Amino acid sequence: MNSIALTINDLFLNHRQSLIHTIFGIVGCPQTAEDLAHEAYLKMLHAAETQEISYPRPFLYQIARNLALDHLRKEQVRQRGGYPSKDHEELETLIERLPANTPTPEQQADDRQQVDHMLEALNGLSERRRQILVLHKFHHWSYERIAGHFGISRSAVEKNIHVALGHLLAARDGSPF
Repeated sequence: MNSIALTINDLFLNHRQSLIHTIFGIVGCPQTAEDLAHEAYLKMLHAAETQEISYPRPFLYQIARNLALDHLRKEQVRQRGGYPSKDHEELETLIERLPANTPTPEQQADDRQQVDHMLEALNGLSERRRQILVLHKFHHWSYERIAGHFGISRSAVEKNIHVALGHLLAARDGSPF
């Protein structure tokens, strides 16, 4: 099993009950909710083979939501003998008003642009200052550990982190670095 499938397996197992609960809230049947959750997992595995999934958890929930809504539509058509009705239109309106769990394409583009802007700002830092910031903020190293690693004082670490964060905040606010 490849690493993407393992990641998706972990995601599904960690969110399985919540996913089933979410689907149950739409379809009202525990067995159907369980079946649709499993189908969402399989669809996500298949999708991951052909595309990069930037937001895996919301993507899984969106697949599940879509499957649940499709199930409701099919059930309504079965119950009405295949003819649309006023109830069908009300159901469609209700379905359209359900909030999506994934960012819109515009939000994704804006997020990507912000990440690119921050990466550009990070690249504007000196190599050592960038390393100090990354070790502290992303690897959770203490000031003392960083100081020992670079052979500098604790106050020099504090100053580097302060200057680096100021640089990133200025970049975020649109100020020249």
